[in-house]
Amino acid sequence: GAMFLRRPGDPQVNARHRRAPVVSLALSAGLLGASLAAAEAADLVSDDWQFQVTPYLWALSIDADVTVRGIESSQSVTFSDILSDLSFALMMEGEARKGRFGVYADAIYSNLSDTDSADGIRIRSDADAVWAGVGAYYRLGPWPLRPDAGPSGPVVVVDPYAGARYTYLNAELKVRDGGPQVEQDKHWVDPIIGLRTIWVLTPRWSLTAFGDIGGFGVGSDLTWQAAGLVGYRFGLFGDEDARFQAGYRALYQDYDTGSGSNAFKWDATLHGPALALAIDF
Repeated sequence: GAMFLRRPGDPQVNARHRRAPVVSLALSAGLLGASLAAAEAADLVSDDWQFQVTPYLWALSIDADVTVRGIESSQSVTFSDILSDLSFALMMEGEARKGRFGVYADAIYSNLSDTDSADGIRIRSDADAVWAGVGAYYRLGPWPLRPDAGPSGPVVVVDPYAGARYTYLNAELKVRDGGPQVEQDKHWVDPIIGLRTIWVLTPRWSLTAFGDIGGFGVGSDLTWQAAGLVGYRFGLFGDEDARFQAGYRALYQDYDTGSGSNAFKWDATLHGPALALAIDF
């Protein structure tokens, strides 16, 4: 991707650079792909405790305007750029539910770095990022999608949720040969509200769609998230205890603070295909 650095009032410096961006997190996207048999459909609101762990990969593309200590940059980075710079990434989601009430937590840690040069200018960039979310939801339904199909027909449940998303960014830019060298870290918490729908279509196949909005000036000025995933149920350690999930996810954040040489801005859209393995126990 291309990166353009400039300090307000200074001549613009152009340099070819693959940014060391952060990866994002999303709120729980696990599919509860229960069988359409009446007993298994009832598990969607079972009074027994149900738990789910979901390791996942999000193949990111990023479009961002970033300011670090007054140094502004405009970036567009594809997943192939990110993968070539990835030093370490850990992504995990968890969910617990009893009856209609459930809680979730998710987290991603990533460290990325790169050195590049153009027109005699060498740039070293490093970024550490942590995004973490917690919240709770209340399950509505299930409702039949085909009332004439009886208790074994396809159903849908709706999960309104509310929670908070924590973001930590530590960005460092080192422009060699007399250029600016800056480092700054910021962290903030965004309150969020959202809605998840789970469509149990067949004994094997399910669909999930969810979205949320937040920030409201408490942390970010605005943040939103949206995703859609297809799930396939199969047995991994037991009887149909796992789901493979694939789909698309997007996350937007608009956060800024400070002014002048202390200005920090993160106005970014992260989007791309997502793959996950949800395991129930």
